[in-house]
Amino acid sequence: MKKKKLIILLSLAMPLTVNALKLQGTQIFTDEVNIPVTHDIEKNGDSVYSNIDIESGSNTVFEKNVTINMSRDGFSSVNDGMTIDGLRAFMTNGVSSSTVFNGDLNINMRGEYFDAIGLHDDNATVIINGKTTLTVDAHNESGAITILGSNLTLNGESNISGDIFVTNNGTLKINNKSIIKGDIFTEFGGTVILDLAAGSKIVGEVSAFGDPDDPDYPGQDTTGIIKMNLAKGSSWELEGDDSYLTELSGQGNITFTSFTRSNNFGELVIENLKGASTFNLRTDIASQQSDKIIISKSSDANRTVSAEGTHTINLINNGSAQTTGNEKLTLVEIDDNATNTAEFKTNHDVELGGYQYSLDKDGKDYVLTAKPITSSAMASAGFLNANYLMNYVETQTLLKRLGDMRTSGKFGDVWLRGFTGKLDSFSGGKLSKFDMSYHGFQFGADKQLSENSPLVIGAFVGQTYGNPDYKNGDGSLRSFNTGIYATYLDNSGFYIDGVVKYDRQKNHFKVKDTANNHIQGTGHSNGLGLSMELGQKFKINDFYIEPQTQFSYSHQNDNSINASNGLKVKLGNYNSLIGRASALLGYEFNSDENSINIYAKTGIVREFDGDTYYKLNNHKESHSFKGNWWNNGVGINANFNQKHNIYLDLESSPGNKFDLLQVNGGYRYSF
Repeated sequence: MKKKKLIILLSLAMPLTVNALKLQGTQIFTDEVNIPVTHDIEKNGDSVYSNIDIESGSNTVFEKNVTINMSRDGFSSVNDGMTIDGLRAFMTNGVSSSTVFNGDLNINMRGEYFDAIGLHDDNATVIINGKTTLTVDAHNESGAITILGSNLTLNGESNISGDIFVTNNGTLKINNKSIIKGDIFTEFGGTVILDLAAGSKIVGEVSAFGDPDDPDYPGQDTTGIIKMNLAKGSSWELEGDDSYLTELSGQGNITFTSFTRSNNFGELVIENLKGASTFNLRTDIASQQSDKIIISKSSDANRTVSAEGTHTINLINNGSAQTTGNEKLTLVEIDDNATNTAEFKTNHDVELGGYQYSLDKDGKDYVLTAKPITSSAMASAGFLNANYLMNYVETQTLLKRLGDMRTSGKFGDVWLRGFTGKLDSFSGGKLSKFDMSYHGFQFGADKQLSENSPLVIGAFVGQTYGNPDYKNGDGSLRSFNTGIYATYLDNSGFYIDGVVKYDRQKNHFKVKDTANNHIQGTGHSNGLGLSMELGQKFKINDFYIEPQTQFSYSHQNDNSINASNGLKVKLGNYNSLIGRASALLGYEFNSDENSINIYAKTGIVREFDGDTYYKLNNHKESHSFKGNWWNNGVGINANFNQKHNIYLDLESSPGNKFDLLQVNGGYRYSF
């Protein structure tokens, strides 16, 4: 590393120094020390390389606070590129020294080539029991702490702004609550032990990797040691491309943030993982990139590798991701030679694009794998099911629309019908488990072409309201429909009924995603439908049987939904062709002015077409309405004074796509 080599060159220079405060012998400072207020920084034109210089064999205790303020701008005799230290131990003669700060230590440095604390001595020990504040306002070869062989312990709270570098078997121990803004590097046996209390925060890159390819040290272990214990309520924001730790423990929160790589993702390599940490990772599963946790070690490190504890990975939902649901992405890699009892879990399945991914174990590794589509994707694409079923409900049959038309007036009718029902368990690929309750009405009028003509023509208008239930939410559906119809009624009992219908449907959904965020979306669609129904009534005294058949064709336009989470859903248009074959078995009671018709019906209905698709952020999924269902029901039609018709129908339709239960009732006044 450049830092290491620069310091070694400086140690060989051995310039003449004059220091603001030189620690020699045994001393106890009982008053506060403020440098440079109480000490001369520059004397007689000689070079100054530290404010406090620790000499060999010294034994010093500071009982009160010590403050050092130093700016390079005030030096006229210091060469560029020569490092200045606020507190320094430098190449002593091998006799150990001890320096203890029982009060607070505040060091503020401004300018280039500064170290707040520079300990370059194998035999120097510094202990700070009060609060430590180190600030380095510089960008070129400056740091908060540099240690070569010495021992530094911070027992009080600390606030450190600047890089930390430890090498040559030096040791730095930081305890208590600490705020560290800067990178931490160790190599050649340098050790940093961070035992951080709640409220601590580290912002920066951490690396004990060394340089295994350094030609100056072939075959040697160049790694250092960094052990980090983060208490619950403490955090680490990783900056830089990679970080390398010897040991990570505790219950802290680790977040991957800004990186310099072109792919903007980073890696955290840990030799030994313990505790119950929380990792906040970013993913771009479409391009197979993400932040990554790796349990491994440097090739030249002679240490064991292990993983234990239960750890949580937090992932951010991204509805705009261009996913296909087929991707897999490794978030945790664990070396095959590692001792592994660790478990990784996510705080929730992650929603990426229209697909939901869970964290699964693959050998020793942990991999994101797609499961179902997301709640917002299911709700958006579920508009297909809602619109299809709404069209089916609104079209229906002549008997349900107008009652028994054989009691129609000579000149015409006005009528009103209402209906309510429930549709359950629509099954169809990834859009299964769709339910919807609904209610609506239709109002219409018709006219017989002439008193002797069996042909009736009419028009209607209606409104239907649906309440779909989606995964983790619900929605609303409003359908406006209008149309015309023509009905031919022959005295022989034969009838034929034709309907042309237009509809305008508006859908809206509100659901929660896996992170409990509220997602919503809205869509509109237009449709056109045609229906042709015919039947023949065969009377047997007061009983009758009536075979019926019906074909209904409809076309629904495409639709686009932009969900609030960034998911874009395109619904394809589709054609529907439904055929029905049914039979009524009924009983009629007739008097001079009144009649009652009671009946039961059964039949089979089939969808012959209904193939369509939906796109989740441009990824296409097929969908089909093809299927069969039974149509069963009972009903009554009562006519009073040959003018008032009241009709009621109860219907059940179980099928392999959906189940329907509906109540239909109406009133028709005949002229």
